[in-house]
Amino acid sequence: MALQHLLSTRDLSVKDINSLLDDASSVLTPDGLHPMQSHELRGKRLVLAFFEASTRTRLSFETAADRLGGTSIFFQGSGSSVEKGETMRETIFTIQSMGFDAIILRHAQNGIHCEIASYSTMSVINAGEGSAQHPTQALLDASTIREYSGEVSGKRVAIVGDLRHSRVARSTTDVLKRLGANVAYCAPDALAPNDEMFSTMQRFSSMDELLPWADVVYLLRIQRERLSDEIILDPDDYRRRYSFTMERAREYPNVAVMHPGPVNVGVEIDEPVLDLPQCLIHRQVTHGVAVRMAVLRKLLST
Repeated sequence: MALQHLLSTRDLSVKDINSLLDDASSVLTPDGLHPMQSHELRGKRLVLAFFEASTRTRLSFETAADRLGGTSIFFQGSGSSVEKGETMRETIFTIQSMGFDAIILRHAQNGIHCEIASYSTMSVINAGEGSAQHPTQALLDASTIREYSGEVSGKRVAIVGDLRHSRVARSTTDVLKRLGANVAYCAPDALAPNDEMFSTMQRFSSMDELLPWADVVYLLRIQRERLSDEIILDPDDYRRRYSFTMERAREYPNVAVMHPGPVNVGVEIDEPVLDLPQCLIHRQVTHGVAVRMAVLRKLLST
């Protein structure tokens, strides 16, 4: 794979995806990661520019860079010169002039990563973009399913919740389908996706309808920060129809549960479910470090 940037899952062929998953699996152990310290990125400088809040993505990229011997510096959009009126282009050139090799960027504006890649000499890595793309999340999701199930092909994955505003739903659906998974979705009308990629997919009306079908339930939080004022959801109805409750977990112990985080306990999932063997949410975080190590290796190792 010869890539300068990772802007979208569409940058990756199926061969690229499998290569990255193989690389990620080489550093995974059943209970974590190999205690390694590599020098593959020695001398490489990365800036993590986050204009939206993050815990998992930010820390996993920082951990990945550290384990590979690189240097990472965190740049927070709030409090920066952007708030004083500086353009994003000028901000990027300022960062670039300090000698960084890559920028790992999270931003609410769709299309911004491609725009920056068109003029930046740094490698641009998409760490989450609006409602459009989150490529490394998709890779870690595929990696988690592959480890748990032995393969992705043929697995039945139901994505449940706020798909309309979810970049994760779009990226993960793309990767899983290209790896041969059967992907369906379940959402209230107000949160259902309205773009073409979902138009031919199977849709379930409730959690109870999909559970007999699914191998994996992939839960999404309601992105209240992106909801328009006219969208009103009944929390009791949402829990009844779309939440993975403890009762449902007991009835379907062989259905794996995933979530990109952060989890809203009591809304899309019951807290005790997080401690069950079928819950892969914390394992996804471990895969996040491994996958981001694989991505940094491919883009920046010399």
